[in-house]
Amino acid sequence: MVAFPQEGEQFGRYVIERVLGQGGMGVVYQAKDPALRRKVALKLVLPSLTIDKDFITRFEREANILAKLRSRNIVQIIEYGEVEGTVYLVTEYVPDGDLHGWLKTTGPLETVQALRLVSDVSDALFDAHRAGVVHRDVKPSNVLIWERQEGELVPYLTDFGIATEGDSNVTRAGSVVGSLPYMSPERHLGEQATPSGDIYAAGCLLWAALTGKAPYTGTDFELMSAHINNPVPRLPASTPGADLINPIIQKALAKKPENRFQTASQLAKALDKAADRLEEAGLGGGFAAAAGTGGADLGSRPGVGYDTTSGGTSGGDTGGGTSGGNTGGSGVHEAEAQPTIVKRPGESTPSPAPAANETDSTVVHSGKGMPLAGAAAGAGAAGAAGAAAGGSGGGKPEWLPSHHTGDGQGGDKKKLYAMIGGGVAAVVLIGAGIFTQGFGIFGLHGDDAKAAEAIASGVPKPDWAGEDQMTCAAESLVEKVPASELRSHGVVDSGDEWSYTGDWPADDAMNFSQGLLDCTESWSTEIGDSWKVGDTRCMEKEVDKTSMAGLIAVSNLLEKSDPGAAGPAKEKAVKALDACYVKADALGAEVTPKASYMQVDFDVQDPTAPGGKSDIQIAKKGSTSFEKLKGTSYELPVAEGGVEGCIAVNTTVTFAWGTEKATKGESCGKAEPKKLEWVKQDKCTDKAYISQKIDCNTWQLNFEGFQPGKKFNVKLTMNGKGCGSKKCTWPGTPDGEGKGAIINWSGPQDWNAKFVATAPGASAQIDN
Repeated sequence: MVAFPQEGEQFGRYVIERVLGQGGMGVVYQAKDPALRRKVALKLVLPSLTIDKDFITRFEREANILAKLRSRNIVQIIEYGEVEGTVYLVTEYVPDGDLHGWLKTTGPLETVQALRLVSDVSDALFDAHRAGVVHRDVKPSNVLIWERQEGELVPYLTDFGIATEGDSNVTRAGSVVGSLPYMSPERHLGEQATPSGDIYAAGCLLWAALTGKAPYTGTDFELMSAHINNPVPRLPASTPGADLINPIIQKALAKKPENRFQTASQLAKALDKAADRLEEAGLGGGFAAAAGTGGADLGSRPGVGYDTTSGGTSGGDTGGGTSGGNTGGSGVHEAEAQPTIVKRPGESTPSPAPAANETDSTVVHSGKGMPLAGAAAGAGAAGAAGAAAGGSGGGKPEWLPSHHTGDGQGGDKKKLYAMIGGGVAAVVLIGAGIFTQGFGIFGLHGDDAKAAEAIASGVPKPDWAGEDQMTCAAESLVEKVPASELRSHGVVDSGDEWSYTGDWPADDAMNFSQGLLDCTESWSTEIGDSWKVGDTRCMEKEVDKTSMAGLIAVSNLLEKSDPGAAGPAKEKAVKALDACYVKADALGAEVTPKASYMQVDFDVQDPTAPGGKSDIQIAKKGSTSFEKLKGTSYELPVAEGGVEGCIAVNTTVTFAWGTEKATKGESCGKAEPKKLEWVKQDKCTDKAYISQKIDCNTWQLNFEGFQPGKKFNVKLTMNGKGCGSKKCTWPGTPDGEGKGAIINWSGPQDWNAKFVATAPGASAQIDN
């Protein structure tokens, strides 16, 4: 089994240039194919996984699927094979990262840019579907980006590792595989993957490209429920091109497969047509610019906000009806989810039985178009009154935000009926276990709102969280622990105005941290990306939410307080994270000695430990005076050329979750050797030869690399005997740099004797 190669080394015919990513499954390199003079992406599987037949089968299937697909927007395979037991896959190299990273770095795409990009992805899906392949995991991180020129993004669909081909299926029976924020309703219900599910995921991708986040957010269960039951989101009417784009989103994200685009090619054509019309009208700006900093009206809690307008009936395939807007709501950039295996929903999972006038965009709070349980509960007097008062709900309920509008008809009765209907629906859904965090429709008031605001603005924000998540977590805490209790606990103070104190009881700290995770879509991915652990799947699998909440509480809130129950939870998280990412062979600095003049240069590379920051201290071997490494190299002077120099290297890696590991090592190397050299002069300077008119040459004996100031002798020999002169031993005295010259020696041009100068550790022969 070969060791994983390092930068500059060769694997097969490929030369390693740098690591693109690494994790629990292997390493992906940027490499160069010397034969074709091009960059490639080289994926190597961890040796421990080569004995996992299921994993290797999946890896081999990905290679086989890529080999059969021909599409301008699908990453092309170059080679698949094995070198000394290490399985590898080589694909074309796409230089500008993936869409997930692009959205996190630059924000939502401009409208036309997003339409064109998702159109290209849809074309790629169409090519895959024609070849009998269903991707099953379309999401931003599986769309690689090449910025062909400024503003022109060319997407490449990648990661066919969980794709299905024909009737094949490598997923365990009774499970669903994919990424929950981009999974279609029927997939959430455990049905078989079809091209229609990929089309739905492409619609989710469009929403993410336009807004910077997935269509729905929340816990795993809330995501499942939202995809199955919640309204399809809509761009605000003020968004340029909303009238063109919303029908496409509604149709792509239709709850029922038969109401969606029937092929990915149809979706691509619809997107291109909309982009053409926007370009003709000069409307190519982004969603964020049109909608303001707040974008759509997103609720502060994950998966429970609604942007609902009265739209009458209709809709056809787009699911028109009374409709929709944005459900979800942290307001942060779209968060990725790694492929997740979840159990099929059982009897406790709400099944969307159609109501009489159900559309794809269901208004949950109105009591209309609800799942079966809600419809039954809403069939009483309140429901009848609501129907008599106006059917589809033309009036604007008093509790809706000001940007919601109706047709102005219906008056106070309709407002009352809408509120009654909303109350009935809320009770039903709470009873079903769907609204575990509450609607958040009525919001916090008075002291509770002031306490939540003080906590949200006062708690130091982790790098992986946004302001919306902090607000959401604070409101979630105040819903569980009222402001008066938080004040008595010392978390907040209510002097002239409410303020955050920083003093936390363990239980309150755990509640806040748990809420922060609940408010963060795919928290393991967001935290893992912030910590730079590489592959976040191990964290997602091994670290449960309660343990992570304990870690956050102890690390961020309880530094000076009794950790209480948060302590054991934190230790459990640390143990799991250590098992995932703390590897003994990746903790020490990698040191490479290089010979230099009168010194040894040591190239020092940080440990490859994912999630860790390293501190490297270096000293000359035998010394106790360590100094912190500056840059990536360390220079060790030696007495003279050819001498060995050794250093001691102490490396301390501190991981983002608090684990600290120290290693000690040493490295030795030799300086460049001492050197004697005969240098031929421009002309002969020997007076005897010149007076006798004999053609001659003169050579000067130079030296370098000798100990400065320390004299040494050079012995001259000709053909292994005397030098042909009375004096054959000459002294040399090195200058401060260890260099100097000893003697000039002349001979006839036809001279062919072997004339050698020898000193301790060096020799040179005249080239005549």
